[in-house]
Amino acid sequence: MNIQYKLKNTPFPKKYFWSYSHAWDRVSLPLPLIMEQLIRYGRFNDHLNLFIYFPYEELYDAYFTKIRPAMSGEIKLRPDIIPTAMDLKNVKYMDYLFEVFKEYVVA
Repeated sequence: MNIQYKLKNTPFPKKYFWSYSHAWDRVSLPLPLIMEQLIRYGRFNDHLNLFIYFPYEELYDAYFTKIRPAMSGEIKLRPDIIPTAMDLKNVKYMDYLFEVFKEYVVA
């Protein structure tokens, strides 16, 4: 399932999606792209809002099947791309957030 979310309907600032700001009212993006932008450029409140705004299962699927493998270097989108130190820190950070929020979903 490739659900597209209208950026204008999300609680996230335009500045993280600057390349789409010209069409902010019209553009829709898939969750993995929204998450990747917020993981890389967002602040703690933005990361918390991910878990408030989107269903945990959707976030989990997008992160662990698409985002995490690429950010951690498990899969390479191009042979010359290696994960940065910041990407690896973000992976550890997001893994931790998923563990924390899993407790609230199960409870």
